[in-house]
Amino acid sequence: MREVEFRPSTLEEREAFYRKEFDINKVKRWFKKNGMKLPQICALDAGTDTGIIKNPKLKGEMIYFLFSELKGKIKEYVPEDVYYDRGRYKHAWQKLRHLNKKSWTEQEIVFDVDSDNISKCDKLNGRCLSTAYSYAKNMKNALKKYFKEMKMVYSGRGFHIHILDKKAYMMNKHERKEFTAKFRRFPIDLWVSQGNIELIRLPYSLNSLVSRKVTPINKKFRAKEAIPDFLKKNYLLFLFLA
Repeated sequence: MREVEFRPSTLEEREAFYRKEFDINKVKRWFKKNGMKLPQICALDAGTDTGIIKNPKLKGEMIYFLFSELKGKIKEYVPEDVYYDRGRYKHAWQKLRHLNKKSWTEQEIVFDVDSDNISKCDKLNGRCLSTAYSYAKNMKNALKKYFKEMKMVYSGRGFHIHILDKKAYMMNKHERKEFTAKFRRFPIDLWVSQGNIELIRLPYSLNSLVSRKVTPINKKFRAKEAIPDFLKKNYLLFLFLA
């Protein structure tokens, strides 16, 4: 059977996804169910990587805003990607004024297993995704030695392992760097778990680089659950015409 392609979403497809499929209440429930506070700050990229963008003047810019503004910002920009800031701040509005200032009081640790870091996986396909999932499961098992509460999320190109233990939130930059070094054998983006970058993809948003939903994994990863409706329709039409 033909593999559902990984390709950039068009502006029209992005608009349709956020109008018909995206549900901000699902996002809120995911954080609440996992004992996490709602993000204070979110960010979006209007279309830097693909060049598919509503307003070309915004190419190369990351747009930051409060979580309470998420729905309106998505409608306004029809973004390529949506993220949330993993940090907690005494005054989120001050962080928005001074984005370069590292002012978080605590920060969620996330390990980013990325297919780009796997040998012979320059172009994403089902085989590379399966390999990345195997790495992510093995890494999650290795992390059980240190943490009790973890959740895995499919990111579109790989897998994010969210650490929910309170002690992980309280680790400083030096501790995060030392701890991350223990897991260099896995294909991870080190700067994510080290805390050098504060953003991570928002669950249930669309990774428009590959046209896949950012999907929380409960027991087992099922790739078809991450395929947006607009791609399913095109795939079914292909099967009908083939």
